[in-house]
Parts: sequence; structure tokens; C-alpha cells
Amino acid sequence: MRSRRALLATLLVAAVLAATAAAGASTAAQPPPSEQLVSPDGSESYVWPYTSRSRSADGRTLALNVVVLGEPNRVRRAFVGRSDADWGPVGGNATVDVSPWRPAHGSVRYSYVGADREESGEWVAPAYQLAVGEYFGQRTHIRAYPSASGNWTALQAHTEYWDWFRLRHTVTGIAPGAAFVERDLADEPFVDGVERRTHGQPGGGSDGSWLAVEFTAATLLGAAVPLTTRRLSRRELAIPVALLGVVLGVRAWGLAAEAVAPGVNPKLYVAVGYPVLVVGTPAATVVLSHERPALRAALLAFTGLALATLLDLALVGVEPIPGRIVRHRLALSTALAVVAFGGAREDRRVLAVGVGAWLVGLAAPLFGVV
Repeated sequence: MRSRRALLATLLVAAVLAATAAAGASTAAQPPPSEQLVSPDGSESYVWPYTSRSRSADGRTLALNVVVLGEPNRVRRAFVGRSDADWGPVGGNATVDVSPWRPAHGSVRYSYVGADREESGEWVAPAYQLAVGEYFGQRTHIRAYPSASGNWTALQAHTEYWDWFRLRHTVTGIAPGAAFVERDLADEPFVDGVERRTHGQPGGGSDGSWLAVEFTAATLLGAAVPLTTRRLSRRELAIPVALLGVVLGVRAWGLAAEAVAPGVNPKLYVAVGYPVLVVGTPAATVVLSHERPALRAALLAFTGLALATLLDLALVGVEPIPGRIVRHRLALSTALAVVAFGGAREDRRVLAVGVGAWLVGLAAPLFGVV
């Protein structure tokens, strides 16, 4: 009899747990009310301006209180790798401060991001968490929710301290968290402006507004910023110097060899010099780009090869330079920039794409394409 009761009790508990789980799954599958979704930049991309303990609006906790308007990868670099990033046209002698933010541990909180107000969004965990301060002391903590289709990243920023009696962090406010982000970014040269904007959804500690930080537009001019706002190391300068050495060295070697032994078949000199150019150029780029800022390495590789080929043509007196040659050299320089980027990131796929493009670019003239 007792065993039957125990069995029935077990089945009853299992049924209750199953029903609870099913109810939770059903709730999690539902988006928040569409009228609560907000478009941070006025485009067809929306976010629920709160965080939640679960994939449900029922678990709502703190409000999203900062939105950074800019390409999400640039926004992330602003926090985790500020001095090495590509910030747009800051001009003059402007400098970019080193970021105080560091990767942080924290409980997962979800928000809802979608491309429209219909049921095409999803509940997402923060793409990254960062903090300034000590985990077991007091800190400013942010969770970041970048858009998948728009140029913005929504943040939940708050101050908190570790409470040993509760064995958890206790939030002391979200307004101080937003204020800290504002102080950190407001004077940076890559920020166009900071203002408070109303989105009309109060709650979770919010009055229905958030702090909007607008980044400068990313332009080609901005690619040169790392060269002007941060001193280049000798190792970084070695990238263009090495490329100049390989290209001009092969040219000088051929001219010298021909002058010393003019009767030798020139194809023998080509058999020695060409492999050095083909292999030596990307090899030097990969070695010297290792553990360098990826964008900086790519820019230096592009500039180095472009300058080297320009000086090479000038050395042999090619004037004017045919347009097809200019396009070919730019294509090779771009391929080498991809090689440098992949080498710096230790990304084998990107590196393979760059090397493949380099080889295709070299092979094109052999087949009469250029």
C-alpha cells in the first residue's frame, strides 16, 4: 500500500514538474507585447527595453538604459579594445583613451531583439558582459545586446556590490551605471554626441528614456586613425619595411644579376626571384602581423605593398602607369591586407582566403587577364 502511495506521489510530482516546464516553455516561446518594442535608431530593428531572468516578459528585471548608435563590432571594440580600433575621422592630434572595461562574470539576463514588430525576433542572452571594479567589491557592470540587423547596441548598465550575506550581487542603481558609461565615452573623439532620448516604456528602474551615445560614421579616413592616434611599434613598422625590402630587393637582384652575367638565360633569374616574391611577401606579412592589432596590420600591409610597387615601377621608369597595372597592384595589395588580417587574428579561414586571392592575382597576368 505504501509503495503504491509513494508511486502515485512520485507520478504526481513528475506531472506537476512536467506541466510547469511545459508552461515555462510555452511562455518562453512568446514574444513580449509588440507595443513595448522600441527601435533605437528609427530603423526596422527593435528591442524590448528591459532584461529578464527568463526568456519571457514575466521575468522582467532591469531596464536597458544605454543605447550606442554605431556598427556593433565598433561598439564592442570601444569597450574591450579601444586604443586599437578604427574609430572614424577624429582628425588632428586627437587621442583615444585606453578602455577601463574588462570581461565580467554575471548572471544571464535575456532581452528580446527583432527585425520588426511581428513575431520574427528572439530572446537573446547578452553578447558580452563587462565591468569596471572588483567582483567581490563594488563595480559598474554592463550587459550588451547588439542588433542583428541595425547599427546599434543596447546596454543594461548598473552599479552593484557583492553581498556575502546573500551570496550574490546586489544592484544599487541603474542611473549611476548609465552615468559611468557617459563619463567614459562622452569625450572620446569617435563619439559624435551623447543625449537622453525618450522611448516611452517606463519600468524596471527607467522613466521611459535611455542614454543615447552616437558614434561617428566609419569612413575610409577612419582607417588611418590608428596610425595617427597611437605610436607605431618597431614591429608594426617592420611590416611595410619588409614588403619594400622584398619587392625592391627582387628588382635590384635581377638588375644586378643581369649586369654581372648578361649572357645567362634570363629565365634562370626569374626562376630564383619570382618564388621569393610569391612566397616571401605573404610569409613576411603573416610573421610580422602575428599578435598585432588586425586592422592596423591589414592597413600597413596594404600601404606597404602599394608603396613598394609604386617605387618599383618608378625605379624602372614606367610613366605613365597603365590603368590596368594600377588596378592589378591594388588588387594584390588588398589580398595582402586580408593575409595580414588573418595572420593577426590567427584565423585560418581568413588567412586562406587572403592567400588564395594573392595567388589568383599573381596568376591573372600569366593567363592574359591583366
